[in-house]
Amino acid sequence: MRRWLVTGPTAAGKSAVTGLLAARGAAVLDGDRLGHDVLRLPAVAAAVAARFGAGCAPGGVVDRARLGAVVFNDAGALADLDAITHPELCRAMEDGLRALESQGHGLAVLEAAVYFRLPAPPRMDLVVAVVASPEVRVARLASRTGLDAAAVRARIDALAPLDRDWGRADVTIRNDGGQAELAAAVDAFWAAHAP
Repeated sequence: MRRWLVTGPTAAGKSAVTGLLAARGAAVLDGDRLGHDVLRLPAVAAAVAARFGAGCAPGGVVDRARLGAVVFNDAGALADLDAITHPELCRAMEDGLRALESQGHGLAVLEAAVYFRLPAPPRMDLVVAVVASPEVRVARLASRTGLDAAAVRARIDALAPLDRDWGRADVTIRNDGGQAELAAAVDAFWAAHAP
């Protein structure tokens, strides 16, 4: 099975590209959903409570909004959260990819913004970065989440150290325009790289 990664900064359009690839027959593994699953693991919730306080995991359940308010304003706290969650996330990604392969899929697409932050990321055959200007991303994230401009900017700035990693991709897709432009870019990408 071929393994493709779709990565890139927050609100650049990773999910839109992944959806277009799924429409062409790729099996998709959602790294964000896997990250949410990891936060539901009892050992992870306990570690979050121990590091960030019981208020971030009341009753053994991680409060993602409260935790986000802490880690997206403190680079050290975000690094501590990554140290708690990323080893489990690596395992979940690899397990998910292997499950797709065992189901007979010929192409799996992993969507994962944090791929380059992982301590032992799964092996991928092709890395695609979806990028967009910071202004476009701020507008998209504010529209999607309803967060105010300061909260949106804090989330984008917290992940800014990853910006240099998008240059490590095999292919870059720019997504500053509309849906038709993105579909045309994915069509060109698919024509060049489809298995």
